[in-house]
Amino acid sequence: MIKVEDLTVRLGTKSVLSDISVEIESGKWTCLVGPNGAGKTTFLKALLGSQPYSGSITDGGLEVFKNHDRNVAFVPQHPQIPIGMSVSEYVMLGRSKRDGWGNESSASRKLVAEILKLTGLFGMQGQYVSQLSGGEMQRALIARALVQEPTLILLDEPTSALDLHHQIAVLNNIELLKDRGVTIISTMHDITLAAMYAEKIIVMQEGRVLLSGSSDSVIHSPELKSAFENRINVYTLESGRPVIVAKKER
Repeated sequence: MIKVEDLTVRLGTKSVLSDISVEIESGKWTCLVGPNGAGKTTFLKALLGSQPYSGSITDGGLEVFKNHDRNVAFVPQHPQIPIGMSVSEYVMLGRSKRDGWGNESSASRKLVAEILKLTGLFGMQGQYVSQLSGGEMQRALIARALVQEPTLILLDEPTSALDLHHQIAVLNNIELLKDRGVTIISTMHDITLAAMYAEKIIVMQEGRVLLSGSSDSVIHSPELKSAFENRINVYTLESGRPVIVAKKER
């Protein structure tokens, strides 16, 4: 269980996050949604322990910036892409904390091969990472996270700049982590996709939590529209699945 109490982040004189208090259940997928500038990425970095904050964020009862034994994987929105590194070498980076770089155990090599197959990258293991498409790069990032065998993974806009086919492929790969008992926290612009995959949604607006709850309760809450300044419409398909679309600007 991750417990956030009175979380506040200030950058200079500007308050980026203000008085956030939420609980995030272990082994579940929680998605942070909200308009640009809502503070989602800053919240993610605070959860990682890389962003200074006031208040409290505890993971398993320990304050996150003091707990150096946490096994956390972070997938940034704009990763640094190494030059001259193959896909298998890049994914193997996820084992470097355990084995040390260049000293991979046979168990680690076996795990990497398994994860490459699982994420559909096995035929690309010798290809340079710099040659991958956007969707393939996202899968490589997720594969690296999988071999790390984390207890928590944080993903910042994992489907940004991808077409729908690759969005679904990437989200299905992320779901593999949940099947392994990993706690997932992601930011996402597409609320419909967030509702399809995440068990819990936290809606943010101007650095505050406007709404938090199960995906179904949040999607059908009238407060959701106010977070997006009434610029969205929520429709329900015959199957019962909600679809959220932006209103057409006149």
